[in-house]
Amino acid sequence: MQKFKRKSLYLALVAAVSSVGIANTASAAVHVNSNGLGEVLIYPYYTTRAGTDTYLSVVNTTNSSKAVKVRFTEGKNSREVLDFNLYLSPNDMWTAAVVNTATGAKMVTADKSCTAPAIPANGKDFVNFAYSGTALEGIQQSGGDGETQSLDRTREGYFEIIEMGTITNTAINAAITHVSGVPANCSVVQAANMDMGPASALIVGGQSARANPSTGGLAGTASLIGVAAGTDFGYDPVALDAFAPSNVQNIWNPPGSIFPDLTFADLTSIIFNGGGTVTSTWLSGDSTVSALLMHNNIINEFVLDNATLSGTDWVVTMPTKRYNVPVHNTALSTDATQLFSPFTHKFWLNGACEPVGLSYWNREEGNVAIVDFSPPAPGGGTSLCWETTVVTFNNSHLLGSANEVNVPVNFENGWLRMAFNATGITAVNGQVDGDGVKRLTTTADQSLTSVDGDTYIGLPTVGFMLQDFINQNAAPGVLATYGGNFSHKYTVSIFND
Repeated sequence: MQKFKRKSLYLALVAAVSSVGIANTASAAVHVNSNGLGEVLIYPYYTTRAGTDTYLSVVNTTNSSKAVKVRFTEGKNSREVLDFNLYLSPNDMWTAAVVNTATGAKMVTADKSCTAPAIPANGKDFVNFAYSGTALEGIQQSGGDGETQSLDRTREGYFEIIEMGTITNTAINAAITHVSGVPANCSVVQAANMDMGPASALIVGGQSARANPSTGGLAGTASLIGVAAGTDFGYDPVALDAFAPSNVQNIWNPPGSIFPDLTFADLTSIIFNGGGTVTSTWLSGDSTVSALLMHNNIINEFVLDNATLSGTDWVVTMPTKRYNVPVHNTALSTDATQLFSPFTHKFWLNGACEPVGLSYWNREEGNVAIVDFSPPAPGGGTSLCWETTVVTFNNSHLLGSANEVNVPVNFENGWLRMAFNATGITAVNGQVDGDGVKRLTTTADQSLTSVDGDTYIGLPTVGFMLQDFINQNAAPGVLATYGGNFSHKYTVSIFND
C-alpha cells in the first residue's frame, strides 16, 4: 500500500537544538506532560462493578483560580453520562467518588468547592440520555447506537477534566475561595447569567467576567477500591499540556453544554520519544490528541500464579474513538457513513472492534505469537470492541467488566505485547485520514497522517494493568488480599515522506 511506503523518520533532534528550544517548542504545541501536570487530565477508567467504587481527585497546583469541565463517559461508545463545571480556587483540591446504584451509577462528593450546577447532597445519578432513543447514523453526540440503552452501561467508563480558563475577576475569585473551609459564595458562579466565555459582556464587581487563557498545573489521582476484596488500585491520569490554542481568550462553556471536549485542542502536536521530537499539524483537535496517544504496541505484564490465586486485567481506553467512528445499522441496505483515521470499524451491536496482534513470553523467554488481524478465522481472533475495553487474562475477571475480552495464555506469568498495525481492512466508503484526504475507497488502516505528511502507526490508547493476589496463609489462620496497578508501556512508530 502506498501509505506505508515511507522512509523512517528517526526521532532525534539535531545537535543545534538546545533544551531551551525544546521547552519553547513544547509551550506552543499540545504534548503529554511527563510530570503529570496539565490543562487536560484523562482518567482511563472508572467502575462500580464487582463491588468496586472509584475515588478521584483533581488538584489546582497554581496560584490562579480555574474553571474546569468535568465529564464522565460510559465505556461502550463513550456517550456522556454526566458533566458539569467545577471552579477551583488557588491551591484547591476537589474529590468525589463514583458508586453503584440499584440501576446504574452516580457521583457523590462531600467536597465544598463550587460546581455549576450544585451537586445534590445525595449525589448525582448518571443518565442514559446520550445513548437512548432512535438510532442515528453517523458520528453523533446522542441517540441510540445499536447497543443496550440500559443504565447498566453507566457503571463503567472513563472521565476527563479540561481546564477552560483562569479566573482573574477579583469578585468571582473571592466568591469561590474558601473561608474556614467553605467557599464564600458559590451562587455567584451558579447564577443563570454567569458567562465567562471569550465574548462575555458580563460585569461582576466592576470587572469583566471573562476567563483568561488556560495555564495548566492541574494534577489528579483515581483509585478503584474494593472494600470487601481489600484492594485499592490507584493510578494517575494522563496529563496534556498547552491544550487550548494560544490565540483564544478561553474555551469556557456554560454548564449544560457538552463543550469543551478534546476537539478543542490546538492543531499542533509534539511527541517526545527517545530524546527527540516530532511536531505535526492537524485539521482537527481530536486528531492532535490522537497523535499524542498513538502507539503501535502496548507492553505490560500478567501474573496468574496458582499459589497466590492471582489474576490480571488490562484497561485499554481510546479517548478519541468517539470523534471518528460512526454508528451504522448493519441491517440497512445502504451505508452513507464515513470512518476517520485511525479507526477501522463502525459501531453497532457488539461495538466497533479493532483487531490486534498478540505475542507473549513467560519469565524465562518462552514465547507464543498469535497472529489474528481482521478478518479473523471463525471463532478466533482478538479485538478491542469498546471505547474502554478490559482485557482479562485466563478469565481473571478482576474488574467484572461488561466490556471485556478474554486473552488465554499458556504461562502462569510473563509479559505480553499487543500490536496495532492492521492494514487493508474492508470499509464501505473508505476512511478519511488526519490530513483530510480519503486515501482509498474500500479499505481502512490503523494509522493517522498529518497535514505535513507524518504517518503515525497504531491506535490512540491510555490505560494500565492491574493484578491481585490472595495469600491464604499470611499468618496462621489469616487470609490476606492485595494488588498492584501499573501503567502500560508503549512503542511509537512514525514515518514521513
